[in-house]
Amino acid sequence: MHVQALYVYPVKACRALAIDAALLGALGLEQDRRFAFLGEDGCALTQRDAPLLATVRPELHENGLRLDLGGLAELDLRSSEFSERVVVDVWGKRIAGRAAPVALTAPAADYLGLHLRLVALDPDAERSFADSRPVLVASTAMLAGLAVGMERFRPNIVVDGPESWGALEGPHVRLERDKPCGRCEVTTIDQASGERRGPEPLRTLTERFEGNFGVYCRVTRPGRIRRGETLQAA
Repeated sequence: MHVQALYVYPVKACRALAIDAALLGALGLEQDRRFAFLGEDGCALTQRDAPLLATVRPELHENGLRLDLGGLAELDLRSSEFSERVVVDVWGKRIAGRAAPVALTAPAADYLGLHLRLVALDPDAERSFADSRPVLVASTAMLAGLAVGMERFRPNIVVDGPESWGALEGPHVRLERDKPCGRCEVTTIDQASGERRGPEPLRTLTERFEGNFGVYCRVTRPGRIRRGETLQAA
């Protein structure tokens, strides 16, 4: 099967960036979920909490991170401004992070209507801000019959074959299947507008696929992966 698309989500729950190639390591694709918005309760915010996160467009540059807040405002933060040590709760997992000053991220709080902070992953953290496993692989074959686009499922790697494999091996990488990705109401959120559009595709996934779409994987051989290359199923 072939790699049809590669995506990273530099800021957890925000807009995807389509890429042509990336290093794949223990924390997943480089630059994936390396930032997150932190709520008052210490938990990383998701689109369940704030659907408008889907409209926040990240851009990485050599000095840090730029965020377009729905075309209404913009944040530009240098990496050095993420200096305060914090702990981020991602579904019960405590992950080390570094927070930027609240004053610098006030436009994002105003846009989302929440009290929040913007945090970067600590350089010594052993996992990213991803919900579960480091890499999510989805198949275009499974998309058939669902009346939405692949963007609703927020995968890292999109392949063109079936999901009946235990591992995927490319020229430089190896991924091993861990578990199916159980889906939630985020799949009902339009990723362009941030509007909830339920009940599909969640209803069909529940009826036909036990609520799952895509496969969480762990990286057993790190290396570079490219769009268009062949992955052998094992």
